[in-house]
Amino acid sequence: MPVENNNGCALHDCFSLKDNILMRTGWYGFTVVGIYGIYKQNPVLALAYIFYVIIGYSQIVIPWLCAHCPYPYKMSACLFMPAGFLRKFYAYRGPEPIMARKIAANAIMAGTVIIPNFWLVNDIPLLIIFWMFGLPTLIAFPFHYCKHCRHFGCSLNKAEKS
Repeated sequence: MPVENNNGCALHDCFSLKDNILMRTGWYGFTVVGIYGIYKQNPVLALAYIFYVIIGYSQIVIPWLCAHCPYPYKMSACLFMPAGFLRKFYAYRGPEPIMARKIAANAIMAGTVIIPNFWLVNDIPLLIIFWMFGLPTLIAFPFHYCKHCRHFGCSLNKAEKS
């Protein structure tokens, strides 16, 4: 029987293959389109954006936010990458990240979405493709996944503890 939060929403114990494919395709899709859109106008800045994403996620988002999430460590599930990858390279750090680290991780994720738009506004077809990947992904989190999430330390979590 699924555990429910105070709002009567069942909390997720895992994610379906469909969930994983849709969220990873959306997240990595808009990131790749963003890289390509920047590259078409300025290859050096596209390289800088790639480093921003790689360094930002490997040094801030994953260790400061994802390593506190119970899904990869207790349920072998993750919407962004294979859970085994997280377990292999990042130790579980407990349920509650430090507020400053949550803010930094969210700033890196916001930058991943916002930065490419400065170049994509000059290429409307790519801007549309970027948001065709991005919008459903970004909407799914607060309106679906965050309402059923067990990562109560995440600043995006909308589920209430029972």
